Amino acid sequence: MKNFTQNFGQSLIVVGAVGFVVASLLSFTDYSGLDEGALPAGSFFLILVGMSFCFPSLLEEAKGEISTMRVVVFAVTMVFSVIHLKIGWNAGSFKDFQIDQTWVYILGLAFGSKVFQKYGEKPEGTDKPEVDQ
Repeated sequence: MKNFTQNFGQSLIVVGAVGFVVASLLSFTDYSGLDEGALPAGSFFLILVGMSFCFPSLLEEAKGEISTMRVVVFAVTMVFSVIHLKIGWNAGSFKDFQIDQTWVYILGLAFGSKVFQKYGEKPEGTDKPEVDQ
């Protein structure tokens, strides 16, 4: 089963890389801006999803256990990366690269919930929260 998922992940990475190269080449032609940054953003999304299939240990907390918070943080990071890439791909200047400032609250909520979860968990067999030293 691991071979199938890793091969699937490698395929997604290759398709994403090809899409990224195609988007780069298209930006030098008359078709520049036709997709409004959707092709490079979608290609980057495929690369990131492919990495999660190809290297599942990125999302594992312990050996073989998928961490829900790692998946959430990965998803939020993926959303921010794809949105910024889509907007920035066709931005002519830094002034054109504008995103609503309230997006940072979502990022703070995602990372803050991870901190809350980490320090709120109790190790098995004890009454005290687990704290790294």
